[in-house]
Amino acid sequence: MTTYQEFITQNEERDGVRFTWNIWPSSRLEATRLVVPLGCLFTPLKERIDLPPLNYDPVLCTRTTCRAILNPFCSVDYRAKIWICNFCLQRNNFPPQYAGISEQLQPAELSPQYTTIEYTLMRAPAQPAVFLFVVDTCMDEDDMTALKESLQMALSLLPSDALVGLITFGRMVHVHELNCENMTRSFVFRGTKDLTAKQVQEMLGLMKQQPNQRPLPGSANAPQQQPNVLYCKFIQPVSACDMSLTDLLGELQRDSWPVQQGKRAVRSTGAALSIAVGLLETLYPNTGVRIMLFIAGPCTQGPGMIIDEELKHTIRSHHDIEKDNAKYMKKAIKFYEGLANRAAVSGHVIDLYSSALDQTGLHEMKYCSNYTGGYMVMSDSFSTSLFKQTFQKVFAKDHKNEYRMSFGATVEVKTSRELRISGAIGSCVSLSQRAANVSETELGIGGTNAWKICGMYPNSTLSLFFEVLNQQQPSTEVPPTGQRGYAQFITQYQHLSGFKKIRVTTVARKYENV
Repeated sequence: MTTYQEFITQNEERDGVRFTWNIWPSSRLEATRLVVPLGCLFTPLKERIDLPPLNYDPVLCTRTTCRAILNPFCSVDYRAKIWICNFCLQRNNFPPQYAGISEQLQPAELSPQYTTIEYTLMRAPAQPAVFLFVVDTCMDEDDMTALKESLQMALSLLPSDALVGLITFGRMVHVHELNCENMTRSFVFRGTKDLTAKQVQEMLGLMKQQPNQRPLPGSANAPQQQPNVLYCKFIQPVSACDMSLTDLLGELQRDSWPVQQGKRAVRSTGAALSIAVGLLETLYPNTGVRIMLFIAGPCTQGPGMIIDEELKHTIRSHHDIEKDNAKYMKKAIKFYEGLANRAAVSGHVIDLYSSALDQTGLHEMKYCSNYTGGYMVMSDSFSTSLFKQTFQKVFAKDHKNEYRMSFGATVEVKTSRELRISGAIGSCVSLSQRAANVSETELGIGGTNAWKICGMYPNSTLSLFFEVLNQQQPSTEVPPTGQRGYAQFITQYQHLSGFKKIRVTTVARKYENV
């Protein structure tokens, strides 16, 4: 017979949920006596090799204010084909496809071993993911050659239906067309201008077609035999442009603008990233997108500027930051935070790959990865084996030979009546979904019971915090034996295969007088 500690450890391994307290306080007064607040670490996509494939939609509670999902803790009347929601006690009928269930023939979502279950929505249209490489060309020849080899390797690791694009930048920003044969053609932008999303869209000719409002195939408003030219111009499937993009990367040269003695290379990182965000939020809103930014130094001109060209002016140090003596820092942080917010709203991921012996301004750019769930990788040089191996792991696969990266995830938390959700800490943004189980006390990103995580991986973890309300009985009374509180974590995300998936984790713990 297993001990309680072994039982909890097994649950943690199975569900990816570790609570600060595995016995919950029975009242608000009891909760105030806890040294550590009631909360948990939650790993939404913890790898499980035993999950059954469920290619249908989950069964939801019919109460509009609840909408919890059928789970092993629900009470079931197999004769009447009725189940009682363990969160709101609503009685619900099973849908017709569950007509054959019985105590001996249970669906997987009612099995006690599947407190975590995953559904694949086959009705949802499969959408390929987009990878946009934003490459700094102000670097030495060895780094440039090594980076080009890494990018060419990345093309070979991507799924054939994935879409790719390329933006390069130095003093100017180049948005490359990928549908040109036997020639290279790009749109060139000044790196000094802070362009709005609308200006970027107009200059690239994206406003004419408005692809974000394209009708669904087969609908009455769908244009007949109209080629999707604008999608092919800057973003193309890997299978269609593999050779041309490989050649384009091979021919990529260092920034041709000369660097004067005693000055830094002129680098327009902020303008390039702004154009990348503006391009993709127009073409692919709410689609799996990964913007991969490769930089070899700080931004020295235009929006997001970290330091000026003069080498005699050293980049800000920790002492400068503490004493608020960093000239460009606050403005740069505000600019990159604005870009990160725009990307997060569209569900897009921003990765930062920095390679330099000196600082490159990652302090100012930190919100790009914090808000979108992107990677932040620092190395001495793009030519080191450490960087190459790290970059290769971005495209790693699991035991099912599926990519470990997922996009556009949302995590929603349902709780039983005695619990409220105070907030979350992690690489997420609030969805501002104010529900009955949202606490007035905010801890971390609060005021909501749902969060968006643009980039999610098997080891992505959130900290979630809860507040205990008074039970129905007076606090002096011992809670009834077996009374339990419930929490359900509903994670919806787009897999790299293009299909939408829903993973549901439901946990229960006992209430006791502490």
